[in-house]
Order: sequence, then structure tokens, then C-alpha cells
Amino acid sequence: MIRTLIVDDEPLALDVMQSLLAPHGDVEVLGAYRSATQALKGINRLQPDLLFLDIQMPGMSGFEMISKIQPEQMPSVVFATAFDSFAVDAFNVHALDYLLKPIDPRRLEQSLDRIRGQLARTSENARAPAEKGRLVAALSELPEGKRKILGRSPEFVEKKLSIRDGQQTLLIAYDDIDWIDAAGDYMCIHARGATHIMRCTMKQLEAKLQDPRFARIHRSTLVNLTRIRSVVSLGKGESLLHLPDEVTLKVSRNFREALVDYLD
Repeated sequence: MIRTLIVDDEPLALDVMQSLLAPHGDVEVLGAYRSATQALKGINRLQPDLLFLDIQMPGMSGFEMISKIQPEQMPSVVFATAFDSFAVDAFNVHALDYLLKPIDPRRLEQSLDRIRGQLARTSENARAPAEKGRLVAALSELPEGKRKILGRSPEFVEKKLSIRDGQQTLLIAYDDIDWIDAAGDYMCIHARGATHIMRCTMKQLEAKLQDPRFARIHRSTLVNLTRIRSVVSLGKGESLLHLPDEVTLKVSRNFREALVDYLD
């Protein structure tokens, strides 16, 4: 049996993962935890073989949690994340597995097959330190700013932008905002396929956001760094950013410096 723990701060995500694992008769879910602190206690007590770990959790991120696990207790880890831009290269280089949310059952099956092979090939005494080493090596390749964004530090949790719309005020989660562009004294907030209009200047909006996940890439454009899927260099200091919904934004060379930690 593959003794397994699931860690995610969203109750629905825990339920979904348990449902997806249920048909796999060789997977035994020992526990499901909504915080890294609880999960660390579970790892110490239950000594699991496998950990499905959300990266973005309040209080202590998945990355921070990894650093606190003793090498001899380190289970195999499959990261679960909504972001597919920053960490994927490092994960691939060090043969670490990850699942993009929403989780595809076929992709989960591939992950489990991979874990089954690892468990069959390697003894527990050799596997745990090796797993810890690969995780530390992969995370060390991510600049601090990227780890901070992916880890969803406490100051990011539940931040929302308020937008007055007639008699109501909309609250748009920072995590849902893809990009923002200016149209005179109005700002267009593009969030998860919808566009919301806010009356203010770019300078006023930047002062209101005050959040390192947003960067100015043009005199009239802000982008949420966590929503970038890929970057294409155009030369002469300019780049194209690809976001969800086939959105492409150009990075002006005058604003490239603000993104150097994320694009280089």
C-alpha cells in the first residue's frame, strides 16, 4: 500500500483529491490536512510514503513546510498548484512531480505510476534523503521573489480590490486579476475572463494595490506575475508575456527592470 497524506487549505480540494484517489486500491489515505502545521505533525506520527502538497497556503506555504521535514522522514512529494509558469522548469529538471489544478484524473494516474516505480526501485532508507535533496535543489533554483509569490506569503492572503459598480461594490480577489490597463482616467481590470471598469488613474491604483505580485510592464499596463504562462524575448530589452485566455502583453524595455527577477 502507498501510505498517503493530502495537504491543502481548501476543504473542497481535499475532498476532490480523496475522491480521485479512491478508485486506486493500492493508495491508502492516512490523513487530509488544511494546514502545513497539522501536516508536519501527521508526517512525524504516520511516516507516509507519499504527500500530495498544495504550494499556496496561508501561514506556512508548501515550500516552507518542505524545509521543516526531517530528511529521514521525507516522503515522495507531488505538488498541486494552480500556477504553471514559475516552478515547472525546476520541478522537471529534478524529476519532481506536480499536478496543475483543476486536476486531470489521467495526469494523476501518471503521477501514481511514477510513484509506484520509485517505491519499487528504491529502499526507504535511501529514498527519503534523496527526495529531500531533490526538493531542496529545485527550490534553491527559484529566486526568492518567485518562491514568495508561489508560496503565497501571509500578506497575500485574501487581498481584494474593491470596485464600485452602481449601487454595489465588487470585491475582486488579487489572485483572480490577470492584468490591468489604463484608458484615460479609467482602469480596466481583467480578471478570469471578465473586465471590470474602475475610475482612477494608474498612479492611484498602484498606490492602492501595493502588492509585489503586480508589476508595471508598460506606462499603461500592470500584470499579475503569478498569471504569466510563458515569456518570449523580442530582443533589445523587450518581451512578450503569455497569459490565460490567449492574452499576450508586451513588456516595454523602459519597464523591464521591474521584472528582471522573474524573466531572467
